[in-house]
Amino acid sequence: MNSSQAGSTARGTWQSSCCNQSGAPPEPPEGPRAVQAAVLGVLSLLVLCGVLFLGAGLLLRAQGLTALLARELRSSREGEPGGASIDDDDDS
Repeated sequence: MNSSQAGSTARGTWQSSCCNQSGAPPEPPEGPRAVQAAVLGVLSLLVLCGVLFLGAGLLLRAQGLTALLARELRSSREGEPGGASIDDDDDS
């Protein structure tokens, strides 16, 4: 058996192991697709949880800043003479 015959035999063996009779690549088995779908689902959940965690953190920070600003405004009104009773004077 010479080298050209050995090469064609190896090529034929490789083609029969990688391709079906029509020459098209074989369909991948369903097992890896199920694993891929499961991994993709888990990663999607992790991303969703991360986004919710960061969003909740930003919301809490914004609420804290709003409360701090309201406290500052309240304390500045109390410091001004007659500043807190401006609305009460309209009813009289």
